[in-house]
Amino acid sequence: MTLLTVINKASPQSTLSLAAALSALLTYGFYKNWIYPYYLDPLARIGGPTPSKIPFLGNMLDVTKKQLMMTLYDWAMQYPGSIFRYYWFSRLTLLTSDPVTVGYVLGKANDNWIKAKATEAFFEQNLGHSILSMNGQEHTIHRKYLMSGFKHTYLKSMTKAFQGVAEELVDVWLKSIPFKGQQDENTIETRWEYEGKTYTTFDLDPAFYCLTLDSIGQFALGRGFDAIKSPIGPDFENYRVIGDSFKVTLLSLLPFSRWFPTKTNRRAWNAAREFKKSMADVVQKRKQELLKEIEANGGSFSQDEGATSQRKDVLTMLLVDQLTGDGYSDQQVQDHVFTTIFAGHETTSAALSWTFYQLACYPEAQVRLREETRQLYRDTNGTPSYDELNALPYLNAVIRESLRVWSPVPMNLRVSVEDDFLPRGNGLKPLFVPAGTSLQIPMFILQRDPKIWGPDALKFNPDRWISGGPCPPYMPPNGLCYFPFYHGKRGCIGNKIATIEMKIHVANLVNMFEFVQTPEMRAKQGEISWQWSISLKPTPGVHLGVRLAD
Repeated sequence: MTLLTVINKASPQSTLSLAAALSALLTYGFYKNWIYPYYLDPLARIGGPTPSKIPFLGNMLDVTKKQLMMTLYDWAMQYPGSIFRYYWFSRLTLLTSDPVTVGYVLGKANDNWIKAKATEAFFEQNLGHSILSMNGQEHTIHRKYLMSGFKHTYLKSMTKAFQGVAEELVDVWLKSIPFKGQQDENTIETRWEYEGKTYTTFDLDPAFYCLTLDSIGQFALGRGFDAIKSPIGPDFENYRVIGDSFKVTLLSLLPFSRWFPTKTNRRAWNAAREFKKSMADVVQKRKQELLKEIEANGGSFSQDEGATSQRKDVLTMLLVDQLTGDGYSDQQVQDHVFTTIFAGHETTSAALSWTFYQLACYPEAQVRLREETRQLYRDTNGTPSYDELNALPYLNAVIRESLRVWSPVPMNLRVSVEDDFLPRGNGLKPLFVPAGTSLQIPMFILQRDPKIWGPDALKFNPDRWISGGPCPPYMPPNGLCYFPFYHGKRGCIGNKIATIEMKIHVANLVNMFEFVQTPEMRAKQGEISWQWSISLKPTPGVHLGVRLAD
C-alpha cells in the first residue's frame, strides 16, 4: 500500500495530523541543519571560511576542490586565531592548530573528547571489538593489558625477525636490478640513464605494502604472510579490499556513506567476514598447539626456548594468558590480533613510502644516512641489535623528520561528551564549547606550521632534530605539536615497534641501494599526489629510480 493510498483513505482529521507531523519534522530538520548551526550556534561567530549559499552543503564545495588536508592547511594559515570553524555539510566543525589546545584535549581532558560514534561503529564492523572501537574504562583495561605485548624484551626479539623480512625484499630487488654490463630485454623499458648511471624504475608502494605486512605478521602471529615472494591468495586479496574500504573519496564524505549497500561496500563487508574466518582458524590452530604442549609437559607450559609458548608474538601471548585463566575469549583474542595487524601495517607502509620519497628528493641526506648505516653494518657483521639501531643519531633524525612532514595519519576527529572550556595560547581566553562539539586535531598542520617550526617548516631537514637547539624552536609551554603516533590514553601502543621496524627497513635498503627521482618526477619538481585511506599514501605509488649503491 502506497503512502498516497493511505492518505486517500484517511479521515480529514487524520490527514491534517499527518500533514502537521510532516511539517513539524521538516521544520525541525531545517532548524537543526541550517538555522541553528549557521546563525544561532555561538560557535558560528568564530572565524572561518564562508559556507556555500546552497543549503546543507556547508564548505564541502571548497573541500573537494583540491586535497582535503591542503584545503584545511590553507584555512589554518588564513585564520591563525588558534581555532577556526567550517561546515562539514551542515555540521559545524572546529579545527585547532593551537598546541596548547591540543595538549589539553589529548591530555587532561582526554576522557571528555572521544571518537565519533560513526567512527567507532565503522572500526567495529571491519575489525571487531578492539581498542580502536572501545571507550572509557573498557578501553583503559584492554590497553593496559595489551601494552604487555610491547615490552622492551619483546621489541628486542623482533629485531632479528624484521631483519630477516628486510633481507627477503633485498633478495627480490637484487634479481630485478642489473649489475654492470648486464642487460635484460624483458624489462629494458623500465631502465634509464642519469648522470652516467643506470637506474631501474620501481614502484615502492606495493613493495612496502608486502614488506610491512610480512613484518607485522611476525609481530602479531609469529609468522609472515609470504607477501614479498607471493602477494596472491584469498587472504591477501581480502585484506587488501578491507584496506581499500577506508579510502577517503567524494562519496565517502557523504553522511552514512559507509553503510550504503554499494558494490564497493558489499565487497568490503564480504572481505571482512572471510578474513575474520581465516583469522579464527589461525587462532584455533595456535591454541591447539599450546594445548598439546601443556598435555605433553604434564599440565604446564614448557620453558624450553623453542617451545610454542615461548614465542614472542601477540597471538601467543594472548592465548598463553587465556589458557592460564587470565586472558580473553577466543573472539576477543581474534579481534585484538586483527587490529594489531591492520593498525600496524598500513601506517608503517605509508611512512616508509614517504621516507624514501624524501630521501630521493634530498640526495645529500641519503648519502649521509648511508655512511652511518654502513659503518654500523660493518661493526656488527650485518646484524645490528635493537639498541645499536636506536643509537644511530642521523637514522633517528631521518625517521622523526619524515613522520613530521608526512604523518601517516594526518588528522583525528574528537567529539566532546560534556561542555568544556578549551585553553588557547597567545594570551587568548579559553573558548567555551558545548557537549557534542566536533573538533579536528590535524597532525598534518601542526607539524608543518611555520609559526612553530620556523620558515623551513615544509622542508625535509633531519638536522633540526640533532642541531642542539629546541625542536620545534617555537613550541609554547604545555603545548603539543609533534605527535605522529597520537598522544595520551589514545596514543598508538605500537609506536616503538613501528619505529624500530622502520629503522631496520630504511637502514637495510639505504645500505644496499641508491634512490633517485625519475625523470617524470624531476619534471614535476618532486611534486606528488596522495590519497587518504587508513593513512596518507602517495598516489599512484612512489616511482623512484633504484640502483645498487656504490
